[in-house]
Amino acid sequence: MSFTLTAAGKRTEKFSEKAICRVDLPVPDGRASVSVSNTGKNLLYVRMVRSGTPLAGNEKPSSSGLNMSVSYTRMDGMALDPSRIEQGTDFMAMVTVTHPGVASGYQQLALSQLFPSGWEIRNTRMEGTLGGAAQGPYTYQDIRDDRVLTYFDLWKGQSHTYRVLLNASYTGRYYLPGAFCEAMYDHTVNARSMGRWVEVVAAGDPATASQ
Repeated sequence: MSFTLTAAGKRTEKFSEKAICRVDLPVPDGRASVSVSNTGKNLLYVRMVRSGTPLAGNEKPSSSGLNMSVSYTRMDGMALDPSRIEQGTDFMAMVTVTHPGVASGYQQLALSQLFPSGWEIRNTRMEGTLGGAAQGPYTYQDIRDDRVLTYFDLWKGQSHTYRVLLNASYTGRYYLPGAFCEAMYDHTVNARSMGRWVEVVAAGDPATASQ
């Protein structure tokens, strides 16, 4: 293949005998354009991929080959709005990942759940309370200070639910990133929930008591 690449005003002639040619582009600034001109005889397929971490509050839910829902409940199973929680409250974050049945089964999916610093993750393995957070099947789970990483397989048409026990420990306003799940070796298979701002308020706060 041979082609001309113009990026950020710089023109470069490219040639490759391989079936794929990868070019790293400058970081987009919102103004510079990218163009490709085929100077050879073969048909070319161009794909531009941008990846990064969205700014807090700018995350958007997305789904590609996976469906994912996130909910929060009190320990008795009643629904809980995480945007404003009374300090000292124990609750659960539940993520359900579903294979929509379009493609074959997925192996080695990675689910990342990050939590704000005002919430503490209760490590059920150390507490001996695994029964309170019944999990879907997984091959490995890593519980850290601010996140839980779960790795699992998901076959066609199946759904798995993963629960994390939490405690609203420190008062303040924090950002809760969206949960993210993707196939470790096929990044086109992924799902993301929306991030949001949350608040932990002192016990007895009238606004919380009225919820």
